[in-house]
Amino acid sequence: MRNRKSIFIMISILVFTLIISGCSSKKSQSYDMSIQDTAPAEPSAEMEERGMDSVAEDEKSEYGLIEPDKIITTISISMQTKEFMDTVEKLNSLIGKYKGYIENSDISYNNYVYSTSLKHSQYSIRIPRESLDNFKNELKEIGNIISENTSKVDITKQYRDTESRLKVLEVKEGRILDLLKKAEKMEDIIALENQLSNIIYEKENLTANIMDMDDKVNYSTVNFYLEEVAKLTPGENIKTPFWTKVGNAFKDSLYFFTYNIENLIISFIYFLPYGIIIGVVAYVVWKFIRKRNNTLPKE
Repeated sequence: MRNRKSIFIMISILVFTLIISGCSSKKSQSYDMSIQDTAPAEPSAEMEERGMDSVAEDEKSEYGLIEPDKIITTISISMQTKEFMDTVEKLNSLIGKYKGYIENSDISYNNYVYSTSLKHSQYSIRIPRESLDNFKNELKEIGNIISENTSKVDITKQYRDTESRLKVLEVKEGRILDLLKKAEKMEDIIALENQLSNIIYEKENLTANIMDMDDKVNYSTVNFYLEEVAKLTPGENIKTPFWTKVGNAFKDSLYFFTYNIENLIISFIYFLPYGIIIGVVAYVVWKFIRKRNNTLPKE
């Protein structure tokens, strides 16, 4: 009986031990699972890439980068003025203020229009890209704007392609220089030097192209036409009030009436010497005919 009782006790202890160990292992597993579920997952490379793209887009919208970096801007402006030399001085002052320069100019001082000596000029002006808007706004204040045109050319792709080609050539140049150091045969040296010469020539052309594109991007071009006039063209449009148009029409009528009277008087003065000569000749001819008629015998 004692043996059976002791065996029963040992079996009970063993079963109880197994039950406890099983419960503890389940708890540890569930705890581990809960940790894994609640722990933050490490971001994958794709997620990081998407995150960087979204940040870049946010920055783009925040800073308002509307146009690409490599843009060539050209502006054409036509202007009228009644004081030609004064307007030219103001133009030169503006160019100096914004650190620009005149690339070329063509000025005519003896352009006669309606018997009046008027001047006109054409300029190609280069202005730093960051100062273009301020320069244009101040330029409009020195005369009467007739027309304005702005054009932009995106050369970003062309610029990047040229840079890539230049980098490839630099890599080739380095490899050929390494081969030249190791070359022993004369024909190999000559062939490598010919390749190196071609690469250097292509590099110089690409470098010149990049410098030219940088210059056109960094310094915008302003094609400016200035015309001296006796009367400024009124800036009317569809929104101009009716009475403003009536006032402008009255002023134009009075101006052209006065202008035509002046031209008539000036034309008469120009014609006066010829009129006197024609009058004298006509008088002499008339006197001669009259005298001749008087000397002829009457029938």
